Amino acid sequence: MSQPRSQRTGGTDGAAPSDQPSDQPSDQPSDQPVAPGDLRRAGHFGAEAFLAVGLALVVIVALSTHLLSPWSGYPVAPLHFPGSWVLEGWVRYDGGWYRDIVDHGYAYAGPRTQSNVAYFPGYPMVMSGVTDVVRNSVLAGILLTAASGLGAAVLFARWARARLDDRTARLAVLLLLLYPFAWYLFGAVYADAFFLVAAIGAFVLLEGGHPVLAGLVGAMATASRPIGPALVLGLVLVVIERRGGFRQLRALRLEDFGVLLSAAGTVGWSIYQGIRWGDPLLFAHIEDADGWNQGMGPRTWFKATFLWRVRELPGWLSDSIHHTTQHSSRPWTESTITMSLMLQAACLLVACLLVRTVWRRFGWGYGGYVVAVIAIGALGTKDFLSVGRYLLAAFPLFAAAAVVLADRPRTRVATLIGSGAVLALLASGYARGYYLA
Repeated sequence: MSQPRSQRTGGTDGAAPSDQPSDQPSDQPSDQPVAPGDLRRAGHFGAEAFLAVGLALVVIVALSTHLLSPWSGYPVAPLHFPGSWVLEGWVRYDGGWYRDIVDHGYAYAGPRTQSNVAYFPGYPMVMSGVTDVVRNSVLAGILLTAASGLGAAVLFARWARARLDDRTARLAVLLLLLYPFAWYLFGAVYADAFFLVAAIGAFVLLEGGHPVLAGLVGAMATASRPIGPALVLGLVLVVIERRGGFRQLRALRLEDFGVLLSAAGTVGWSIYQGIRWGDPLLFAHIEDADGWNQGMGPRTWFKATFLWRVRELPGWLSDSIHHTTQHSSRPWTESTITMSLMLQAACLLVACLLVRTVWRRFGWGYGGYVVAVIAIGALGTKDFLSVGRYLLAAFPLFAAAAVVLADRPRTRVATLIGSGAVLALLASGYARGYYLA
């Protein structure tokens, strides 16, 4: 059997003098072992980078909340909790739903009414435990997300360093933390950071030879996000790949089937909803409630709403610039939201282009995982809303992007600066109540 990919590294040690790639393709793995000390230093870099970016975002969010005008379409009610003056801007939209789950439990008011049964229980269950310590559910959610994001940065840095040279692994970490929608890793009361740290942890445990533990940690992830089936598939594919591929299925060991425990989160939530409300897929069906309107079907799959928005965008921009609708902020609001949706569509396109690099550099197991994440995110939304943060779960994409950019210094610097600037802008908009992802 070939050496596990977690023990491989590759790439070049120095930057090429121009944006032209070097003669040796950087997306080809090599078999040089990585010393434990290198992995520890990578983890330290991940923590330091997370804290640096996080501090900047905390300042941006706090100043935006108090000094800039909020979006008129989202009446932001002041929240009072320890540190609220600085942290209040991290609690928007889904944060209210999670707070409601922790404070009052789940409730269902019928198929046409938005309700918190759309949200998986893993994140609010842990959030509830943190609430018992800090005595405030809002603060608990912020702290849980920040801790999860920190853990994800450390684990991802180690995962990347096990496969890439130090320079490229650090670039991968920066690409993740400066990704335009990475503010969900730093304090927003959403489950994305929690899912990411559990997903990376599951793969790390699997690569370390602990498939049962990987399955148990994976179950924490699948209990927190509807994207969980992609993780189950990814873990299964990586196991099969490590044992020699589909032609060597007899090489599978009994313990390898432990990764199937990762399905327990999704299966358990479905069973619970089936018993309590008579619909094991209620979390999916409720997405078609009035206001969300995300039901599955051709209009969602073929992005009819998105295409309508793109068609209307020139008119909205014209009205915003020429002030032809002085008594309404709608043109500016619609323009902002539509441009955010276009950005998320562009991120999805880039993700699709990076799949080949993931497949070649990190194996078809991770390639299958990334494809599944992309597919679930793309097919589940009518206008690409939330696709930007869904892609956070596809962490190998950021390592693949680092491989592509490693020998292109000018493009690399421009990407980091541009992405960081957009991240700051979107985080500010989120704090002010704009519905951006």
